[in-house]
Amino acid sequence: MKKLLLPFCVFILSVFNSCSNESSMSEEMEKSVAQSYDVYIAGRENSKACYWKNNVKTDLTGGDNLVPLEIKAENNNVYVTGSNGPTPTSFKSIHYFWKNGIKSEIKQYLGIPSTAQNDITGFAVNNGDIYFAGYVENLSPATPAQRYELCYWKNGVKTLLYQSQYSPSAEGVFINGADVYVSALIVDSNQNTDRGYFKNTVFNSLGNPNYVFNFAKNTSGLHILFQKNAKYYSKNISANTETLIGDYSLSLPFYGKIASDENSNDLYTTYYNQGNEYFKNNSIINTSFSSLSYIQDLFVLNNNVYMIKYSTPTNSYTGKVFINGVETQNINGTQNGTINYTSTFNAIYVVEN
Repeated sequence: MKKLLLPFCVFILSVFNSCSNESSMSEEMEKSVAQSYDVYIAGRENSKACYWKNNVKTDLTGGDNLVPLEIKAENNNVYVTGSNGPTPTSFKSIHYFWKNGIKSEIKQYLGIPSTAQNDITGFAVNNGDIYFAGYVENLSPATPAQRYELCYWKNGVKTLLYQSQYSPSAEGVFINGADVYVSALIVDSNQNTDRGYFKNTVFNSLGNPNYVFNFAKNTSGLHILFQKNAKYYSKNISANTETLIGDYSLSLPFYGKIASDENSNDLYTTYYNQGNEYFKNNSIINTSFSSLSYIQDLFVLNNNVYMIKYSTPTNSYTGKVFINGVETQNINGTQNGTINYTSTFNAIYVVEN
């Protein structure tokens, strides 16, 4: 019995040390991730638009009852877009944006007449240049076919992409070197629609899918996400190849987002209001590390996965931020109106220190 006791104790001790070492390594990894990256979250608290940098909140000037849509950070500048609500996915028109907390109304910034119809939905920042994309009404068209103009703006200067008597739309804008890409829906004079993307001012059709979404770039090229026949596809614009993302059907396929790890050839796809899963390339990844129902936003950098998840039980909202499945931030809000909540996490962006 004495001969068995010592090895047993050594075994228990070794298991304890192993668990202790793994726990220590996990803690060190979390600290390393936290110290190496700045995590920005756009959202609202007590019905006021704001953002958090590494859990430290900054209220946005004039942000009462506004909803942040996107956040980006570059060279210590922070950019946030916002709308009049009610939620960042049901209402994507950009009405305001903030640079370092200073608020601008989008119509005024882009020189759009106050009475002109418009829908500005694309936003990007590149080397300090600010880009928007969408359509605007021409109040004095020479012909009916020139009534609506699909455009992008660089620092407030407009570039015309397309004209029609029927309103077109833009989804995403992406800057790739010297080229500007805009994903779009266009409508001709016979009300025929087509969906694809502009490279600078040249339209490239994707075969008129049901929906077209945003762009993402990784080591294999520039990709665009689109949906047809209730399935998601990505097209590598650089290589002119198309890939089915999984083999499944979506009950609500109208809102998707593709993200990339810029230092690898991986692509990540999320689809709004479809539960705990996302795609890494074409493999389904389950997020069962959290019981919250939905993925709101996802960002990937250097193989670290940053994610906002949320749930909306009766008359309330719970949102949490996760880094590699570990919770780092949370917020709770109450229902204020039909689908509006007083406090939410809406978008995430990460910058390496």
